[in-house]
Amino acid sequence: MKSDNKRLSRGVIWGLGLVVILFVNLIPFLWGAITSLKTAREVMLYPPRFWNFTTSWEHYETVLRGSFSTAIVNSVWYCVFSIVIGILCATLAAYALTRYNMRGKKTVFYLILSMIPLSMGSAAMVVPNYMLFSILRMNDHWYTLPLIYVTYNLPMSVWIMVGGMQHVPYAIEEAAQIDGAGKGYILFRLLPRMCLPTLACAALMIFIGAWNEYTVSSVLVNSQSLYTIQVSIYNYIGYFGREWGPLTASATIAVIPILIVFSLLGKLLISGLTAGAVKE
Repeated sequence: MKSDNKRLSRGVIWGLGLVVILFVNLIPFLWGAITSLKTAREVMLYPPRFWNFTTSWEHYETVLRGSFSTAIVNSVWYCVFSIVIGILCATLAAYALTRYNMRGKKTVFYLILSMIPLSMGSAAMVVPNYMLFSILRMNDHWYTLPLIYVTYNLPMSVWIMVGGMQHVPYAIEEAAQIDGAGKGYILFRLLPRMCLPTLACAALMIFIGAWNEYTVSSVLVNSQSLYTIQVSIYNYIGYFGREWGPLTASATIAVIPILIVFSLLGKLLISGLTAGAVKE
């Protein structure tokens, strides 16, 4: 009985803690979403109202009529390009690291692992990347940001794909080769089906990294026609003050794809990261 009571009390404490964490994290988003639905007059009311206000879509109309819609298309394009190229490179690298016996394989793998924290801290690489791209005259082009996003997210993607491929028995590949399958079929049709959770997890990590990135995109791209969604949100923080209505509306639009991805594919993300938690 005492052990059951202890378990019950621990469960209640953990549950209350999770509720508090959820509340603290959701309040800013809910406040912004509610503010985006208010009229311009009610946005400036003090104290702010969380209910009993006039619902209006004027801020969303203002945002989508401007350059923000172009930024949405740009971000989608950057994410798709980064996912395709990143998954292709990660698959080839992971296949080489798991299927071939070569000198320095462990050194290469540990070198890739050491790059994961560096790739996450993209702000630390802004100045070197800007100088390099300026010398190569690769700033402010349609391919500038996708190349950066692929490079930043590739170490994590390779690590995840290595973990997934290590769980695929080589006997399956041998059986496919006996049946006449070539390397192309094995790499791009057989293994992706066998490593679907890790493949989806790597794609999700690239998508999140590309969609949420702000620092590099605000420096390496100067043309408004190439802005990402995160840079366009910052445009509503003007010199004469913040445009709270359009600002909260654009921020809400930017968060919605992340919420959809996590709600639909969150299990694949967890299973893929679990499969990647291996030692070489």
